[in-house]
Amino acid sequence: MFWAHDEPSRLAADAAAEAVVLERTKERIAECWRLMDAQVPRGTPYLMGDSLGVLDLYVTVASRWTPRRQRFYREAPRMAEVVRRVDADPRLDDVWAARFPFESGWEGPDSSAE
Repeated sequence: MFWAHDEPSRLAADAAAEAVVLERTKERIAECWRLMDAQVPRGTPYLMGDSLGVLDLYVTVASRWTPRRQRFYREAPRMAEVVRRVDADPRLDDVWAARFPFESGWEGPDSSAE
């Protein structure tokens, strides 16, 4: 979905079609988050259990992409707990500072329209 969203001209013939691709991919990404969230086991600190894993890192990074974190928090509340935990892990401070800084607005707009 990100492949199509990041460059909608790959699938769309004109600007009007690109707008449709952008909206539909954003909605499909949100749907995938909901489906994944439903599979997260209750009572574990990470997506696959008690230890931080590569899936936790991947979801934490991907949740910053379109449609951004505010929407992610609404669509995937169980995974939101995990990504907040991963964001706060001091072992990753240098990674976040260098690649994904927590600057103002990084979570995206706080709007259900996003």
